[in-house]
Amino acid sequence: MLLMVMVSFSCQEDFLEEKPLSFLSPDNTYNDAAGLQTALDAALLGVMSQWNGDTRELMFNSNMSDASVVSATDKPDAFVDLRVYATPTNSRNNDAARARSFYADNYNHIKKANTVIDYIDNPEWDGGADNAERNHILGTAYFLRAFFYLQLTMDFGNVAFPLTVAAEAKRDFKAFNMQGIWDQMIVDLEYAVEHMKPKSALALGQPPKDAARILLAKYYMLNTRFAEAEQLMDDVINGGESVLFTDAMIPSGVTEVEVANTNNPNTGNPLPGRSGYASADAVNYLHMEKDNQKLSNPEGIWYIVNAPFVLGTQGQAARIRAWGPNFVSTNLGVWEPGTTRTGTDVQQSTSDERGRMMKKWGRSQGFARPTNYSQYEIWNYDGVVDEQDYRHKDLNWFEMSDIVYDNPSLEEDGSPYYLKPLQLYDDNGNLTCLDTIRCWFGYPRYKFYAVNQQSRPDRQDGGRMNMYVMRIAEAYLVRAEARFWQGDYAGTADDINMIRSRANAMTMYTVGDVMTDGIGAVLDERNRELFGEEYRHDELVRVSVILAKTGQAAYNGKSYSISGNDIEVSLSSNSFYYDRMMEKNNFFRDEVPWATYNTTKYTMDPKHIFWPVYQPYIVGNVGAVLNQTTGYNGAESNIEPLTHVVQPAGVPNIDPMEALNQD
Repeated sequence: MLLMVMVSFSCQEDFLEEKPLSFLSPDNTYNDAAGLQTALDAALLGVMSQWNGDTRELMFNSNMSDASVVSATDKPDAFVDLRVYATPTNSRNNDAARARSFYADNYNHIKKANTVIDYIDNPEWDGGADNAERNHILGTAYFLRAFFYLQLTMDFGNVAFPLTVAAEAKRDFKAFNMQGIWDQMIVDLEYAVEHMKPKSALALGQPPKDAARILLAKYYMLNTRFAEAEQLMDDVINGGESVLFTDAMIPSGVTEVEVANTNNPNTGNPLPGRSGYASADAVNYLHMEKDNQKLSNPEGIWYIVNAPFVLGTQGQAARIRAWGPNFVSTNLGVWEPGTTRTGTDVQQSTSDERGRMMKKWGRSQGFARPTNYSQYEIWNYDGVVDEQDYRHKDLNWFEMSDIVYDNPSLEEDGSPYYLKPLQLYDDNGNLTCLDTIRCWFGYPRYKFYAVNQQSRPDRQDGGRMNMYVMRIAEAYLVRAEARFWQGDYAGTADDINMIRSRANAMTMYTVGDVMTDGIGAVLDERNRELFGEEYRHDELVRVSVILAKTGQAAYNGKSYSISGNDIEVSLSSNSFYYDRMMEKNNFFRDEVPWATYNTTKYTMDPKHIFWPVYQPYIVGNVGAVLNQTTGYNGAESNIEPLTHVVQPAGVPNIDPMEALNQD
């Protein structure tokens, strides 16, 4: 009998075949809310990747605006000399250029949102299309998709427009007119505003209904629907989910906020120089990283959650490294006056003897530096510099004179400058820092400070930190803009002054100020309040679209228009963005040269309102012509962009090209 059994089994080899317990497939993965949430979270991680880290897309977006510029002066092919290096063949993708990742990564993030939309009805929802959880997840996917498409259209103009996940390799994408993209995003966001949950019902880090309202308001204004945008901001401001943080909300007994390391983070011993504690105020407390404060105060609407020593955090923010001046290690350095000896100690060490200013103020590398407009002009009122504004007050706003000469060799040689504040000129009027672009500037330190406790405490280049993506201060400024476009200058001034009053600003805007400064009043206050927090380039482009659509004269006396149906082509030749850059960005306007490479200087032309698409992304599209951005090599082969037919929200999309019978 045993022999018979053995023989019978030996004749059947089926049992040798591996039979997995389950298959990872869309049908198995996206069969409930939790499965769909995994795809949403992957798209949310895309937002974090743009904000977190030291040289990411958020910083580059600002560097292509009036607020700041690329200042990594060791990379001559940076997006600085745009006439030479802003090309479809420039492959750089780091602190000196991020056009590549803005394009490729955004489509990757959109694919994740499209996955949720495609499979939204894979689960068997209780109540079908009326299920609240289904509709919240779908609305969130719409919101994230619209978040990334706004960037793509503001950065590249007319772009490919997938609304579904391709089932197989697709090589026949065509560009769609950006107007049709905005129209679809508006329909989707209206659904999102109706169905997304409020902040109080969500885990921190998930985007709430009010975030969708802010994004929809921006899209509404692109379509000149200003009253509807204002109403959305009324809903955010009056809804009670978030409120403006004020001095009165600072906890009793809190008198100081640390914005620099007074003591060595490694040993606890005092560091030389001034204290890193600023008197507590509504602004520095709002941005303070300690005690999980950003996540608990009432101002935040949508956050990136990335606290240190918590499982699942995504790497250090290192924002001090990106936005602060490179006083500790640069091509040319900060010298002891009268010599070429480095004045600050570049030695990385946990000890109390070495790298003390680096431990106190951070190992900043100067990848982004503010323009004169951001650093000086917006704080100057009729010749008086506002230093009572919390956003510009002592210590909240970092100055180079906060640093002292700490190179040990200066002490050994008895230098009179040892432990004295840095100075830009020696006694004979000669510069002590030739690379002033990268290593000599002030900036709003309170926004970026976080102690590096986890990865490299000896470097102090910024640690993990929670960050605001949207907060209610922006809602006031979006409403100020919506009111401005409708001619409600008193309402515009009221909203701007709400932000200025909270910041203890020296002066308030009058109706006359708004009428004189025009949309510049809103843009200036956005820069004071949201420097380093907003996609500043995209905001300027969005305002440029509105001015061209309405024909309303700008404060510079010029009017703009759109010729034909192609907004990209029109703005690439004449735009408010370019004129604003020539007015406010002294580096591009004056074609400032670098000290490190004598052939490199800041240059810009009108076409640089939009960025080139990296050529390899186009070459593989062999089944159709995928347009290059207007004005760049390859754009001479462009074809007319497709006009999208808007699809209803609430159900999976049809591929826009299939809907138009485009092969």
